Amino acid sequence: MAIDRLPDVKIAQLRHFVAVIEHGGFKAAAKAVFRSQPALSLSIKELEAALGAALFEKGSHASPTPFGTMLYGEARKLVEHYERAIASAIDVAQVRGGRVRVAAVPSIAHEILPRAISRFSPRHPGIHLHVEDGTAAYIHDRVRSGAIDFGIASEPTADAELSFTPLLADVMCVVVNAGHALFRQRRVDWKDLSGYRLIGNGTLRALPEPVRRTAGGQDDIFIANTTTLLSAVEGGVGLTVLPYLAQQRHRETLRFIPLDAPRIERAVGFVELTGRSLSPAAHALRESICEALDEVSLPPTHVRRPSANQG
Repeated sequence: MAIDRLPDVKIAQLRHFVAVIEHGGFKAAAKAVFRSQPALSLSIKELEAALGAALFEKGSHASPTPFGTMLYGEARKLVEHYERAIASAIDVAQVRGGRVRVAAVPSIAHEILPRAISRFSPRHPGIHLHVEDGTAAYIHDRVRSGAIDFGIASEPTADAELSFTPLLADVMCVVVNAGHALFRQRRVDWKDLSGYRLIGNGTLRALPEPVRRTAGGQDDIFIANTTTLLSAVEGGVGLTVLPYLAQQRHRETLRFIPLDAPRIERAVGFVELTGRSLSPAAHALRESICEALDEVSLPPTHVRRPSANQG
């Protein structure tokens, strides 16, 4: 027979029922669940009334009826599942457990994220981190789809689904090796790149067409991976254009020289889904990223920093 409406059974009542069986009586169970014995007895009576059957044999303080024996196994599973769920929720709320998924453009992923993680992980050892890197467009898509908690990338263009909190303004640079004619220059104009082999990459491809035309140069090679790209420049294959923050500490034979005429800056910051709050763990990682900015060599331009608690 179908039941139109299930009875209102509370998890506390099931916990009390399980405690009576496992502790062998009402007195010991009441002590275990921090209730008076009359209060525990009332809870069991209310549970029996809600279910419509006796749970314990008459004249016995802890001997379950066949119905009580049947219910015990399922009730115990429910109580254990409830306690695990609540414990997990508390861990997440207090940043003791859970998972954070983040993605960043390579310039941030290579330099700032490792420093942020080295701060975050010792503070929150129970948090699992999933880190990706990719282009700004890729990161925007990942945030939009909910695949990551937040991203660090350039500002989305006219996208109501995404919110943006600026961290800093990065500046475009030409990257050359120690043997290149431009290596000693403090500033280089885009037109000065004409005639040199310019190794293509995702950053260069995303620049306005007039700027790419001004740079000129050969563009017969395209390398997507930043580490491979810098190795190619280091090896004398050509020069390339990357944001200032893309430079890597161990690349002492390379120089990142800011480009002028025109000077191109890009705002880099947190990209999040509009209207969705971050989990406590994701918010803690965000704070660690803000702190990590103090340890890196920032672009030679105005830095816009949110406070650690902003957003």
